[in-house]
Amino acid sequence: MVKKVGILGGTFDPIHDGHIRIAQEARIQLNLDMMWIMPAPVPPHKQPGSVTDDVHRLMMTDLSIPDESIEMNVMEFAREGKSYTSDTLTALAKEHPDGEYYYIMGEDSLRDFPKWHEPETIASIAKIAVAVREENRERFEELLSERNRQYKDAFLPLALSYQPVSSTMLRESIKEGVNTDLISPRALSYIHHFGLYGTTATAIRPETQSLYEEFRGKLSKILSPHRLRHCTGVAHLAAEFMLSFEEYTGGTPSADGFFDSVQKAMIAGLLHDCAKYIPESEFVSFCEKNDIPIEDELSRNAPELLHAAAGRYLAETVYGIKDSVILGAIEKHCTGDVGMNPVELAVYTADYCEPFRDHRPLSHSLHEIRMAGYENLYTAARFATECTLQFLEYNHWEAHPKMVQLMEELNQKTEEMKIEKAERKYSMSDYTSKDLAKTAYIALDNKKAFDIRVIEIDKVSTIADYFVIADGNNASQVEAMVDEVQMLIYKKYGVEPKRVEGARNCGWILMDYGDIVVHVFSSQDRLFYDLERVWRDGTTMDTTGWADNGSDEQ
Repeated sequence: MVKKVGILGGTFDPIHDGHIRIAQEARIQLNLDMMWIMPAPVPPHKQPGSVTDDVHRLMMTDLSIPDESIEMNVMEFAREGKSYTSDTLTALAKEHPDGEYYYIMGEDSLRDFPKWHEPETIASIAKIAVAVREENRERFEELLSERNRQYKDAFLPLALSYQPVSSTMLRESIKEGVNTDLISPRALSYIHHFGLYGTTATAIRPETQSLYEEFRGKLSKILSPHRLRHCTGVAHLAAEFMLSFEEYTGGTPSADGFFDSVQKAMIAGLLHDCAKYIPESEFVSFCEKNDIPIEDELSRNAPELLHAAAGRYLAETVYGIKDSVILGAIEKHCTGDVGMNPVELAVYTADYCEPFRDHRPLSHSLHEIRMAGYENLYTAARFATECTLQFLEYNHWEAHPKMVQLMEELNQKTEEMKIEKAERKYSMSDYTSKDLAKTAYIALDNKKAFDIRVIEIDKVSTIADYFVIADGNNASQVEAMVDEVQMLIYKKYGVEPKRVEGARNCGWILMDYGDIVVHVFSSQDRLFYDLERVWRDGTTMDTTGWADNGSDEQ
């Protein structure tokens, strides 16, 4: 069966709602079987350094994909040197000759198309859908007709229903902290975590970033560009996994507000393949020469497995790493092991699914594993291990005993988590609605929410006992507030909201817990809806001291 595949290429610096809307409308209007968003390496027409690092653009793109109807495709990063659309389409047509391809471009590209590299090749392989706003279509008809005369009717219009967005203006908005609703909340959080576009990094210390740059410079001299990209992908994804783990489990940051574990995950991720410059045939002799134990015959017969132990040795002797957590994560990233700590699991899992990876696992997609890592690190590690074992079995290769044991441990952990969740719900059934309201207040205060109000409405309404209302400055803060409320209430009482209304990038999110309803607004939307006025017959609670003794008896 011939697949109709849409391709939306671009720099995506950063990706935003406009790109997603184009992809969604193209999929519907062209009746596509697949829709790919395909980030490009530094484009041929742009200078190195003028575009945000590849790893950041891929991470933001993956975090912005709304559902399975759209996929991120990273095939352009498999080639070294300049990447041209004609090369990409030629490779696709060769690999999948039965495919029917639609390349989506914008209005400006329609004008410049004859200047592209090998435009005739592009037009001979793909139909070219030009994304034009409906009100602009009439003035583009003549140019569209001209292009069709030039390139044998390869072009067709794609009607849009929104105003195109300038990425340059959006980058300035991010820097100023305004008008960022066009960025997906998760991508916006990532931007702030790593201090992109002039923001201040909230997850990575300046000294960690300096060490990362120093080590990356050294690695760039010995590793291939492909291997170096992989290492940067593991570094950033492992750091993200570790940050989510700390936030979900209620970890305590250091006095400076940063999590030490996140810094360790990033450095371990970058260095995990630092021994990959050594030829595979020399790993055994390298280990023997440097007194690195070869623990089993499988590793001796499959020397590729030894790069992890060699990497630990080099990280310590060449890069000066003395931290046992970082060294352990490097050593265990290949086969895994029982009893792995969270940093080790984060690096091990990120190694399998970092954003430059392009393999297609059997049980779980790479995107699914990545998203699982943001929710539950153990689940993501189990998915990655399951897929690896399936791959080894499919190829009739022997699985390392440590990986088999890790899979058993992760399966047991999953069952324990299910039991723990059930027991938590059973044992925490004696909380009151005021307990929930107070916990929501504490969660919002943790994320520096503005003007938190708790209104008792049980005497004037049957909707709930309490409304909890707060607002945030921007989409990133609103997202953090929502996540903190859900995490803290679940951690304390094992309760999840019965329903959540509103998207993360809209101005009002409602979390309905039955006994209480939590409203999180943008500041502007809170003024517009003015719920305090609507529920003025309720009683505004005195919350003095609630945030100070949140762990005390309620």
